[in-house]
Amino acid sequence: MKNLKVALACISLAALSGCSSEIDVIREGRLELLPEYKVGQALDNRKLCESTDWSVIEDERGRDVVRYTCNFKDIEKNYRDTANEMIDAAKNDSRLITLQERLNELESEIAREKQLLKKAQNHIDSGNSWTERKTENGSSYTVWPRVKQQSIADIENHEREVRSIKNQISMIEKENQDSLSLAQETLEKYKGARAFETIDWVVMEDESFMVLSGSMHHTNIFKDTIEETPHENIQSALYLIYNENFDTLFAYEDALQQIAEL
Repeated sequence: MKNLKVALACISLAALSGCSSEIDVIREGRLELLPEYKVGQALDNRKLCESTDWSVIEDERGRDVVRYTCNFKDIEKNYRDTANEMIDAAKNDSRLITLQERLNELESEIAREKQLLKKAQNHIDSGNSWTERKTENGSSYTVWPRVKQQSIADIENHEREVRSIKNQISMIEKENQDSLSLAQETLEKYKGARAFETIDWVVMEDESFMVLSGSMHHTNIFKDTIEETPHENIQSALYLIYNENFDTLFAYEDALQQIAEL
């Protein structure tokens, strides 16, 4: 992507001498600052395209526009794989395992502290505020009112953490249930999904030509519609197409996002 901003300034205009159809003018032509390939060579041999197509359409002002279309491959597979990954992630959420383990530890600790609290209260009720225990190094003393106070504080802290963990578990379970529902709906509706890119060109009277615009199109499987997202900078897209033969749509879209942030 080095020298990108300089290259993009003049990438859209090129010329081809001779007479031929508008589609052939563009496919056989070369971009001035990207002359290493004919336009057709660069656009028709992309790894991420299942197929490509060229057509002539008429815009709202009656002008002939040459439209290139790349139909991206593996779109149905991407939907299916993503849905299955969502299902697997929701059913094997390690966060729930970690939280449940901590919850079990806390509940055991609370039970232990309650037993200690009961023991302390029994000593206090019996008039024994402290107990001496002989050791090899002398004596140790257990002050039962202090033990009671500490046990009450520990129980309150542990119970507060238990409530927090249970809230987290509840939110994660809802999140996973929503994810499972979305994944299941995806598996029910993904067939027939497609994604494609269009790039529009215009040929002038002297058979020079220029790129006009481009867009990404995706099936919204939940609305059963095709949604269009225009390229912010079609020259950037062309630069990427010429310089990187992307294997996947994800890699291409990620590169488009990165180049848009330059």
